Amino acid sequence: MAKVLMVGVGGMGSHHLECWRKMPDVQVAGICDVYPGRAQEKALDGEAVFTDMDDALAALPDIDLVDIAVPSYLHRALSCKALSHGLHTICEKPLALSYEDGKAIFDTARENGVCFMTAQVVRFMRPYAALREMIRDKRYGNVMRAAFRRLSGTPVWSWENWMLDEQKSGGVPFDLSIHDIDYIVSVFGMPDNITKHRATCSEEGYTDAYTVTMQYGAAQITAEAGWYNCAMPFCADFRVVCEKAVILYDGKQMTIYPRGHESVPVSVDLSAVHKSEVKGINLTSDDGYYEELSYFKECALNGKAPDFVPEKEVLAVLKLAEGKTDQPAF
Repeated sequence: MAKVLMVGVGGMGSHHLECWRKMPDVQVAGICDVYPGRAQEKALDGEAVFTDMDDALAALPDIDLVDIAVPSYLHRALSCKALSHGLHTICEKPLALSYEDGKAIFDTARENGVCFMTAQVVRFMRPYAALREMIRDKRYGNVMRAAFRRLSGTPVWSWENWMLDEQKSGGVPFDLSIHDIDYIVSVFGMPDNITKHRATCSEEGYTDAYTVTMQYGAAQITAEAGWYNCAMPFCADFRVVCEKAVILYDGKQMTIYPRGHESVPVSVDLSAVHKSEVKGINLTSDDGYYEELSYFKECALNGKAPDFVPEKEVLAVLKLAEGKTDQPAF
């Protein structure tokens, strides 16, 4: 039975907490949140509550895993704290707000001989897993163009409004766009070149519109992300133009439009994609968050490196988000 300490139970942390509770071989040993009363509100019988991570680590000497889901600017300090205690740790994305901070976290994990993983959940979502295999086996030929989109209303609901403080969240490039950039890098590698356009407006609210264009030979891949000062619902979708088909995902339905043939719907649960074709990770749930936490747990408890979310790609994506020109080669 793996014992978990959940650190941060706001929006994302609360979902992680429920995922841990669904795993038959996991016990949530403790919940820690600095917001007064929040951990107590979320806790079930037998789950210890804390407002200070040092107190939690001192009181729970037999925990196996730590899950960090706190505001982004705290990721380095709290991840390194858990790792320095010799605890396997997973941290929400973005791993950090700079390449240097991200590297420091991975270095601390190495120094203490423990497993560390960044929670880049899109890699574990079924439509994106299906697309990855279609691209890698060139089922429909080479990719010519691709566009990924991730938009929402401006997140005015965050604790102490930390998400709208760019020093704390990194804004759209680090908090939202990083999902699609990470996925693109995981499938295609580092781009030959990259251009970005960002426009912000803070009058009577806040809008942050950001587009990244990545060139891979003749293939052009764009990632559009934005927080908009309106009540629009969250959406995430993609369009991939291959030599022999167009692949569309509208956030609910995945459809393939083969050249010269009728459209083919692909269920999001991959029932139309043979399980053996999804290489590298076995997906058993429709919940990408459950999948990523299960994968991390298995890696940590079996002494395996979490190669599905490798350090070199995580750090490369941080450099791209920063706009560094000295991009690391794979």
